[in-house]
Amino acid sequence: MAEIQLRNVTKRFGSIVAVDDLSLDVQDGEFVVILGPSGAGKTTTLRLIAGLEGPDAGDVLIDGELATHVHPSERDVAFIFQQYSLYPHLSVFDNLAFPLRSPRRRSSENEVRARVEKVAAMLHMETKLANMATHLSGGEMQRVAIGRALVREPRVFLMDEPLSSLDAKLREELRIELKRLHRTIGATIVYVTHDQVEATTLADRIGILEHGRLVQIGTPREVYGDPSCLSAARRLGSPPINLLPRAFFETAAIPDDTSVVAIRPEDIVLDAPDMKSALELKVLEYSPLRHLLILDRNGTPVVATTSIERNFSPGQTVGVSLPARSLLYFRADGRRIRT
Repeated sequence: MAEIQLRNVTKRFGSIVAVDDLSLDVQDGEFVVILGPSGAGKTTTLRLIAGLEGPDAGDVLIDGELATHVHPSERDVAFIFQQYSLYPHLSVFDNLAFPLRSPRRRSSENEVRARVEKVAAMLHMETKLANMATHLSGGEMQRVAIGRALVREPRVFLMDEPLSSLDAKLREELRIELKRLHRTIGATIVYVTHDQVEATTLADRIGILEHGRLVQIGTPREVYGDPSCLSAARRLGSPPINLLPRAFFETAAIPDDTSVVAIRPEDIVLDAPDMKSALELKVLEYSPLRHLLILDRNGTPVVATTSIERNFSPGQTVGVSLPARSLLYFRADGRRIRT
């Protein structure tokens, strides 16, 4: 396996800056997920690592060696795409064996069989080796696509939203499979997605990408609990973090230059009915199955989650407390104000 380093990498397509002065270190054997919306530059970042695109500025290093101008075939990375693109006229065995039979990596048939059978067992596909690719389910096809990369034993795996075309149940199954594979083989993996569940489930560290810039990188817990900017705070969390205007806090002392105050739904405390509350909000909706409350104060919606066994009715007034330790403050430009 290998470590990956991007040093102040910029990539433009005409007037569009797809990747903007990006620096990123991925350690040997680490699973890093790049999370961001469509158009954030996630796929372009993978293509720069793979050598399918060249940077306009900056450098790409793989295992400490400068790879900026190294041909993609010489970088020893495997790219797994969103669409699995198997060879329909070949069996599962031959699809898995294909990289090992290429002129560049040609191996003996005994070695091919041994490596294919090993990977098939890891993916629980050993009983499907004789099947044609067209006879597989979507999840099985994606397993074969992942296996075709695994059988090569590359230094780096690059994964471009490989589960996004699958249904929810298959995505969950393959997320578990990918995490198990990572623990088994200790691979260096860079994985991009717009799905926060995938990111928090799979990642050792998550990098939040916005408009081609890496705004924060850290463990899922660090990014969720201590976001460095407003875009990072909004990227993780379901239900999403509450964003409250400064005017919402009529008497509370908040830092100068605060434009937005944020608080996670689970950090909002519902006061007891007989308790005098500093904040009183009206119930708009209540979902007892999800323990989810949608509240309102002067036209500002507030979402709270609670495990309190109480009945809430639309129009009812409830008192809430917003613990100071749970409040996050942001300037108008989205930068965090730390207190």
